[in-house]
Amino acid sequence: MNGGGMSWIPALSGVWPWVVLACVPVGIVLLYFLKLRREPVEVPSTYLWSRTIEDLHVNSLLQRLRNSLLLLLQLLAVLLAAFALFRPGIRGEANSLGRMVFLLDTSASMQAPAGDAEGAGQGGRSRFEEARRQIGDRIDTMTDSESAMLVTFSDRAEVMQAFTSDRNRLRDALDRCEVTNRPTDILGALRAADGLANPRRTSEIGDVNDVQVADAMPAELMLYSDGNFGDVTQFSLGNLQPTYVAIGSGAVRNLAIVSFSAQRDLQNPDQIQVFATVLNTGTSDESTEASLYIDQNLVDAASVKLEPEAQTGLSFTIESSDAVALRLQLDSEDDLKIDNEAFAALTPAGLVSVLVVTPGNRALELGLTTPKCQQIASCEFVTPDYMETEAYQKRVDSGRDDLIVYDRCRPKDSPPTNTFTMGELPNDDWKWKTESGALTLIDIDRTHPVLRYLELYSLLVFSGRAVDGPSGSLTLVESDVGPVMAIASRDGYQDLVLGFPLVSEDESGDMQANTNWYAERSWPVFMFNVLRNLAGAAQSSGAPSYQPGQTVMARLENVLESVEVVRTVEQGRKESLGKQPVGAGGVVEIVSTSLPGNYQLIAAETDQVVDRFAVNLFDARESRLAAQPTVELGYESVEATDAGIEVRREFWRPLLIAVLVLMALEWWFYTRRLA
Repeated sequence: MNGGGMSWIPALSGVWPWVVLACVPVGIVLLYFLKLRREPVEVPSTYLWSRTIEDLHVNSLLQRLRNSLLLLLQLLAVLLAAFALFRPGIRGEANSLGRMVFLLDTSASMQAPAGDAEGAGQGGRSRFEEARRQIGDRIDTMTDSESAMLVTFSDRAEVMQAFTSDRNRLRDALDRCEVTNRPTDILGALRAADGLANPRRTSEIGDVNDVQVADAMPAELMLYSDGNFGDVTQFSLGNLQPTYVAIGSGAVRNLAIVSFSAQRDLQNPDQIQVFATVLNTGTSDESTEASLYIDQNLVDAASVKLEPEAQTGLSFTIESSDAVALRLQLDSEDDLKIDNEAFAALTPAGLVSVLVVTPGNRALELGLTTPKCQQIASCEFVTPDYMETEAYQKRVDSGRDDLIVYDRCRPKDSPPTNTFTMGELPNDDWKWKTESGALTLIDIDRTHPVLRYLELYSLLVFSGRAVDGPSGSLTLVESDVGPVMAIASRDGYQDLVLGFPLVSEDESGDMQANTNWYAERSWPVFMFNVLRNLAGAAQSSGAPSYQPGQTVMARLENVLESVEVVRTVEQGRKESLGKQPVGAGGVVEIVSTSLPGNYQLIAAETDQVVDRFAVNLFDARESRLAAQPTVELGYESVEATDAGIEVRREFWRPLLIAVLVLMALEWWFYTRRLA
């Protein structure tokens, strides 16, 4: 930092304001020469001197100015006021590269108080406001030869102003910046700045034809953030010279809800189980009450007391058969409010619809009609001939069924729903890898929800084949000849394929067992898992949760043309976010998710709620508010600094105080003269 000289920032723009200001002292002098109108009185003793006095006045143009202290004070006050309008000041000259990139963090954690910053704290400036103030001060110190650009970032980056030396444009862009409720991802902002300082080459391979498309232009990368983001490793700073300005304090108070979910008990659909996790991300012990609300009605509460970095789990059990909106609130006043509330939603307790196409399979029917399965699914059994009817086609087109099971048969065209195919391939994207033969199971993916709680190594399979799924398919069960159970995505749906049937026909056409699976305890458990996860019985009770700003893709029935998006706000009031058209395949794309809360999709034709979802922060890193002393940017550890600039010291305030003092002196002399 080198010392700088006097600099001026005129407060008045244009010519005419300065012309008017220049007329003020002229007017004061003219007013001084004005004579008061007094009644003439002739005095004999001075009559002989009157002409001499008049001649003296004519010959001495500055006679009136002689010994006029009042006039001098008035002119000096006007001169100082005019001088103050030029905003004289002294600023330090930074060792600038001539180009600066301001990166402004607008993520949720920047809503916290700035802490140790001057004029900040509880009830004071937020971190975002403090960062914006510091950037504004740096813009004021720019010279005409310097240029800068402004980039904001949360989970996505936005270039608010490209490179310019116009300070007014930079200030206007800074005024447009707003803090968000989103998590932090700085990589996009770094890539936006990377384009200037590190120009690309014509070839990624260092051959003789590789040339640089532009000259490198080094720039200062000035990051204003609390540093609560992940280390950036897949990025090279190159010619960017980073400066990290840490915004915020190291001592913070914050309790955060980092998870909140609800689900119905499948044995008792009227019973709802609620789970939550509360984390103390502050630097001191905290205690509070966690209050659970259903549709704005308080139903339960629990006490929370945590040490720093400790967490606790909360569980509640409530009764409700209707669709409900849940809200968990921490009754504490800490440094971040957005993570003190969490939202979850439930759909009405109901049955999923399952169509079973089979030529006859007693084992399959028993597996789908156990008491547990009947509580969550309504299964209808038809023969393969049904697929040739118009009723089947209408049923498929309407999207009525949540799952279709094909036993030793396949449809002409894949239906717009999830499918489970046994002993056959669902469509032409699947292939057989081997010929029919005895199978021995050697590996099971128990991490997949469909195979949870299963033990299959004792199964006997008399005849089966390995399957080869489309690109991206996942093998669930591996045999000695290859995959015999796999699952793959298809246009947003899932196809589960089993490479062997439960039963088969002998040469005389009689049914015979092809496996002993139907006699094992794992068979009804497997079918229950299929109904819960592939038919959607598990998802039908608990609505999904997304982070603020995420795009939500909701899949609805194809028969709907449009839906209205509604968010629940304070005191249970509903806020409409407008209508959304239902696209092909019943997909609705919702982008208005910047605010936390419970969201509903209401069918425009029937005014019924057809889907729900919640928006929550749920980001432990974002809730950790302590400003980081260092950040990792492109394999380089950057320590926090005060930005390395000196705020411009202006003298217009002392000048205006001097004007007031001169006016007071002038008034004192004037009143003394009258006395």
